[in-house]
Amino acid sequence: MKQKFLFSIIASIFILQSCEKDINIDFPIAPSPYVIEGYIENGQGPFVTVSRGISFINEISNDDFLNLFVDNAKISLTVNNDTTAIELKMVKIGNASFYIDTTNLIGVIGNTYHIKVAVDGQVFTSSTQILAPAPLDSIIVEPAPITRADTDSLVQLTAYFTEPNPIGNYYRLLSKRNNDPLFDVAFNSIYDDAIVNGKAIQFTIAGGKSQFQNNDTANFRQYGYFKKGDKVLVKWASIDKAQYDFWKTFEAQSSSFGNPFSPTVIVKSTFKGTGCLGVWAGYGCIIDTIIIPKD
Repeated sequence: MKQKFLFSIIASIFILQSCEKDINIDFPIAPSPYVIEGYIENGQGPFVTVSRGISFINEISNDDFLNLFVDNAKISLTVNNDTTAIELKMVKIGNASFYIDTTNLIGVIGNTYHIKVAVDGQVFTSSTQILAPAPLDSIIVEPAPITRADTDSLVQLTAYFTEPNPIGNYYRLLSKRNNDPLFDVAFNSIYDDAIVNGKAIQFTIAGGKSQFQNNDTANFRQYGYFKKGDKVLVKWASIDKAQYDFWKTFEAQSSSFGNPFSPTVIVKSTFKGTGCLGVWAGYGCIIDTIIIPKD
């Protein structure tokens, strides 16, 4: 009986091996979408980038990265119901292309800004409003967990906030420290008031994620914390629902990248037009400056 059983197993293995067949699937290469990222906030002018997406299954060369930015787009803004178009100017820094205003256009709370991006015969549009800021009540410096504070001299920032009525408010949290050129965000940067509407709450202000991405030498024990002696700028921005939906789906997709068991997330672009993904974001923000004591 044992010999018959062993023979059955071996025979099954040979049968399965004989049934193996290499399957090659030629995925169609879809056209690369345009990726548009634009911002305007109270007291600041507009800032827009246009780039080309890269297919996940395409071969990627150095030239692809060098040619990511689009420098032939025509970008215009209109404000509220005024049909007078304000053309943005393209400037280059290295291989990167940016579109900025040269007419002293400044974001104003309550205004709605309409953007039109024309590139290679395609047109994409979006609108955003700069909402009234909702200031944080206070930000305090607290010791990091003792196992981290002893070795890294880290601290954490805690914000106190009275969330205003009515329900339906959305926020984004950004920060930068010392000589960082740009504001950064944590892996989760958005908030809504579905549960906390009208309540006094507190939450941790996590430091930016950029230095921890694609960096094998980064000390992840320091993620989210700040160091004694840091100068930290905290930007707390009121945003509209379209922005919130974009960042929520974008961050969900980013956090699940590479995980074969995670659900598929479709990023909700704020732009109208086929072949485009991106966000046109109006920030109604207040920036707080925190000087963390060295001792």
